[in-house]
Amino acid sequence: MKISVKDNIKEVKRWSTDLQKKQVPFATAMAINKTLGIGKANRMKGLDRAMGVQMNRKLDRPMPRTTKAFYRIAATKRKLSGTLGFVDWASKFMQRLVQGGERSENNIGVPYTKEARLNKFGNIAGRRTGLVKKQNQFIGNIKGIDGVWERHKDRTVKLLVGFKDSVTYKAMFPFYKIAEKYTAANFDKNFAETFTKALKSAKR
Repeated sequence: MKISVKDNIKEVKRWSTDLQKKQVPFATAMAINKTLGIGKANRMKGLDRAMGVQMNRKLDRPMPRTTKAFYRIAATKRKLSGTLGFVDWASKFMQRLVQGGERSENNIGVPYTKEARLNKFGNIAGRRTGLVKKQNQFIGNIKGIDGVWERHKDRTVKLLVGFKDSVTYKAMFPFYKIAEKYTAANFDKNFAETFTKALKSAKR
């Protein structure tokens, strides 16, 4: 995701003095970074924080680390655009929640019952260490259904996790709409602040 402010610069420069014009690129870069939440002073105070807030509202129990899993590329006075996006590990699944679509691969584990032991975020607990957790659990095919089964003392078996070759995701998180709305509401205010500071610190 990128933010462009070229049109804003032209408009400001048209009515600026020579001193003010010199400060416009620097102030613009700082305003972009502040809007996106880039920089030590701005971290998790801009669009990055707004994204995290909206993830908690629109998604089912996202992990805290996911709501902060952003990479940042700062704007400079020579490159007046900044970037905020999800880091690789989060992007893999957030992309499906943003755009929807189908995931296809062998043996995708899907929780089938509460006994599948979901963690507080709604994910299969301990997935990384394997889906079989107890001696009475096993991976097999029963009545044409592949998955992780649990055998009980009465010799009955219960399906805990079913295996699928594809899973369809519905677009649930309007990443770009949130970015557009937040930027429109905050960039001008941030630019006014950074431009005023830039003028005060400018060499005359």
